[in-house]
Amino acid sequence: MTRNERVPGTNHSEGFSTLEVLAAMFVLTIALTSLLALFGYAISTMSLMQDLLIAKQKSRETLESIYTARNTSQITFDMIQNVSDSPGIFLDGYQPLERPQADGLIGTSDDADIETLRLPGPDGYLNTGDDEIRVLDRFERQIRIDPIFYADNTVNPDVRKVVVSIRYSTPLGDQQTYVVESYISRFR
Repeated sequence: MTRNERVPGTNHSEGFSTLEVLAAMFVLTIALTSLLALFGYAISTMSLMQDLLIAKQKSRETLESIYTARNTSQITFDMIQNVSDSPGIFLDGYQPLERPQADGLIGTSDDADIETLRLPGPDGYLNTGDDEIRVLDRFERQIRIDPIFYADNTVNPDVRKVVVSIRYSTPLGDQQTYVVESYISRFR
């Protein structure tokens, strides 16, 4: 019988060479390292998206506050300006994200106390004692109210542009800004 012939009932198996095992381990290491980097990227992106969602919500909340005050006649249209433009009531420049106080308007001089966000705790339910309270001290808000001009460069007295900017610092140390623009008129 020659060497290459098989004898029934005998198991003739050969193993992997050391070089094949090392190559497979190298490929597996590269794949696992890439997967680990992907998980790290996904976690940091989730954190950034949560901050962006907060910025979007707080900017829309600010616009709704201004519209509601105008619609309920709590303030006059002439008061919907920055304080640098008398008789405006909205603060100029970036301000901490504070809660509205007695007047109920966001971005005015009576605001106080940094806003907080209540998140469900490990049990997944709100108001159960294990909730996480997140202080929004990395966020700042700017309300800019600009006049609208006619083609002849005169100011339109019935319409203004409202620009709400929410600026926040990310956990990585970058500054991000979310801006929403809208128009408000004298008429409801």
